[in-house]
Amino acid sequence: MQNKRMKWLMLGWPFLILALSVMIYAVVNEKQPLPDYGQVEGWNSPASDTQFVSHYLFINTHGQLVSLKSYPSKILVVNFFFSRCPDVCPRMMADLNDVVQQFAHDDRVHFLSFTVDPTYDTPDRLAHYASAMNLHIQHWDLLTGNKQQIYRTAVVGFRVDASSGNGQVPEFIHTDKIMLVDAQGNIRGYYSGIVKREMQLLVDDIKKLEHE
Repeated sequence: MQNKRMKWLMLGWPFLILALSVMIYAVVNEKQPLPDYGQVEGWNSPASDTQFVSHYLFINTHGQLVSLKSYPSKILVVNFFFSRCPDVCPRMMADLNDVVQQFAHDDRVHFLSFTVDPTYDTPDRLAHYASAMNLHIQHWDLLTGNKQQIYRTAVVGFRVDASSGNGQVPEFIHTDKIMLVDAQGNIRGYYSGIVKREMQLLVDDIKKLEHE
C-alpha cells in the first residue's frame, strides 16, 4: 500500500511542477507591461496639421470621413488588406472577426482595416465585402481613401511594409501584421493575422491594455 502511494506521488510530481510553472508564467506575464514601439506620427499635433498620419482623412463604408483621431480614448486595432486578395486577407479578416466578436460589447476598443487597393475598394465595395464576409462592423471600420496617404500610414505611421509594385493587384505587397495602439497613440504590439496563437495573444494584450 505504501509503495503504491509512493508510486502515485512520484507520477504526480511532474504534473504538479508543470501546473506551478504555468501559474507562475501567467502571473509574471500578467504583470509584464506591453512594449512601446513609439507614437503614431502627429498624434499630439493640432488637427489642422493634416500632413501627419494621425490626421489623414479616410472614408468608411458609411461614406463618413474619419481619421485615427476620430476615436478618442479608445484602444485601436489596425491592419491592412484589400478585398481582391485571394488567400492571406480572407484568413486574416476572418480571424480578426473572431477577435472583434469578443469585444462586441466593449466600447473601449475599435478596429480599423485600411485597404491597400483604394482605387478598386470604394466604400460600397468595402460594405459589400463586409457583408459577404459576415464581418461584425459595429466597432470596426473598413477604410479607403487617398492611396499615397494609406501607404504612408502603413510605412511611416505603423512601420510596416505596404508597397504596390507597379500597381497591379498580383504585385501588391501587404502585411499580415495587426497593430495594437493605446489611447495615447502609442503602438503597443504587432501580431500575425494568420497565426491563431498570435490572435489569442492580441486578445490577451487588449485586455491587459484595458487594465494598465
